[in-house]
Amino acid sequence: MNFIPKYHLEIGNYVKYLDEILHKCNKGIDYCKLCPNELICAELEKDDFGLIGHTLSDILTAIHYALDKIPGYLDISKRSELKSDIQRYIQETSANEREMWENKLIHELLDNKLANPSFKPPPKIGEIRTLLTYDSTISFSLPVTCLIIKNKDIFTRSDTTEISHEAITLNSFHAVNQCLRENHINVATHPARDQARCYLEMNTPEILHKCNLNDLGLAAALCYYSLITQSPVPGNIAVTGGLDNLGKILPADFLDSKTETIFRELHFIDTIITTGNPSLHFPLPKDKNIFHVNGLGQAISIVYKKGYLG
Repeated sequence: MNFIPKYHLEIGNYVKYLDEILHKCNKGIDYCKLCPNELICAELEKDDFGLIGHTLSDILTAIHYALDKIPGYLDISKRSELKSDIQRYIQETSANEREMWENKLIHELLDNKLANPSFKPPPKIGEIRTLLTYDSTISFSLPVTCLIIKNKDIFTRSDTTEISHEAITLNSFHAVNQCLRENHINVATHPARDQARCYLEMNTPEILHKCNLNDLGLAAALCYYSLITQSPVPGNIAVTGGLDNLGKILPADFLDSKTETIFRELHFIDTIITTGNPSLHFPLPKDKNIFHVNGLGQAISIVYKKGYLG
């Protein structure tokens, strides 16, 4: 499968999508000045970007959608860059549309989410953000959610994909149960393991087929732990890496690419938990921390800031 820009929308790389659509259309701005129908088809294939049509209105609608989907704060330099690029397109729309697009798009860049450096998603029970890499080239992040489904047929959301790789979920759930036993943690309402399911907030399984799904293992375990202990996971954490059938760690890969995704898309993430000890080939900002864990207990201790669990 060729990785085309619209897939960035599907995997949550919204800033990357904005960069691609704006930069791809730079020459199209000059073209559309000569085109009575505002077409910019000389520079843009609408199917590559998931657009309805080729007009400036179609472009601005897609930009508005992507801006709205960005999950948190964008630094001021990135917001200024986007504002400058977007305003070029707004100026080429008809006079009666400009104020509407100004209100929609420029306001979006200044709202309490994108312009607020202290913004963080609220803690959630049974959910954590993970990091994956497609075909060794494109990294992205998405939430993993763990649910107890007594009747699997009742859970049919079109925007999710179940982690159906049994080795991943079984290893993760087994590691959690083992950790609870070893640390004498009593869970009053311990759900049956065979009723637990982990889901990814995306519905593009063809993309997942070219990812190393072992990198979901630690995130699935932390989701399951959060669910059965009813302990919310803070929204400033991202996790990558796997667990084997003994609960031992499987080293994560492509840490450089995954960390770059955090810097570009997820400024509210300040803690990255990874398995093994992969090296990072660029300096880490002072407000970011990477923890290389050697087991599930250590990861739980970092997430919940408690004494080390063996």
